[in-house]
Amino acid sequence: ISFTDIASYSTIIEHMSPETAVKFLNEYFSAMHDVIEKHNGQIINYIGDSVMVVFGAPKKLEDHEILSVRCAIEMRAKLDELNKHWDESEFSRYWKNHGIDTITARTGIHTGSIIAGNIGSERMLQYSTIGDVVNVASRLEQANKEFETNIAFSQEIFTALTKDLNNQSQLSGEITLKGRTSPTKVYSI
Repeated sequence: ISFTDIASYSTIIEHMSPETAVKFLNEYFSAMHDVIEKHNGQIINYIGDSVMVVFGAPKKLEDHEILSVRCAIEMRAKLDELNKHWDESEFSRYWKNHGIDTITARTGIHTGSIIAGNIGSERMLQYSTIGDVVNVASRLEQANKEFETNIAFSQEIFTALTKDLNNQSQLSGEITLKGRTSPTKVYSI
């Protein structure tokens, strides 16, 4: 599971009209969707400026940990391209005029057993994932603020990475998750 959020989102859209904010998000999500699809990720949900992605459901996926990290790296590169495009078109004025130089995003990734399926009421079902793995991935996304990183993942992800990704990764520190006694190691790339 991965969660990706735009940093300083509220400040970025604060001075945009609703139409401009929707245009901005749709352009961002469209670019990210292409990258996610390329790495066999399945978008579960858009929540405001956040995108929740599962790798390995509904269909089993070999090396889902590697694909999720490569996807996050490519999403970061795609966002760099978008920033250049927004600078050229001067769309970036909406945030540059408020002290934000570039749009950045934070991603948290964790793996393990999840519950996946159609969840909801009799009148509205939505394919989703629930469980501890989802909560940890969300918390790892938030941990990026603490460690001043933009892609954070768990020991379980780190252990499954190929040599090249492993060599690019570093231990950022540890966090203690609500309801757990032992700390969780946080890696970044």
